[in-house]
Amino acid sequence: MFGFHKPKMYRSIEGCCICRAKSSSSRFTDSKRYEKDFQSCFGLHETRSGDICNACVLLVKRWKKLPAGSKKNWNHVVDARAGPSLKTTLKPKKVKTLSGNRIKSNQISKLQKEFKRHNSDMTAQIQRWLLVLTEHQFFPF
Repeated sequence: MFGFHKPKMYRSIEGCCICRAKSSSSRFTDSKRYEKDFQSCFGLHETRSGDICNACVLLVKRWKKLPAGSKKNWNHVVDARAGPSLKTTLKPKKVKTLSGNRIKSNQISKLQKEFKRHNSDMTAQIQRWLLVLTEHQFFPF
């Protein structure tokens, strides 16, 4: 009677103040309790406040359990869920030049020989199949 049901999705209008996620499978909480640890845990240079997702709360708790003097931080999480920024959307993509991807002539000749060998093997196999088919009159000519 109570079969599979869709898990609850919790949402925040502004998103998590750390990772900018706007929806989560767990609740968002107020960040006041964790704000004093943001600079060291996430390597932030500015103060942040607002809602914080449970994933970021767990990172703060994990950071608190690190041994004294540890330099580990989770700065790669900061604004990770915000989507592409205006700066990256306006920047043109770099095009790879052919000079960086040149194939040496001996590599080309090796590839050509391999292709010819493979191609001749396939041709011979097709000829054998046609011979068998014509012998058994599956393929009358």
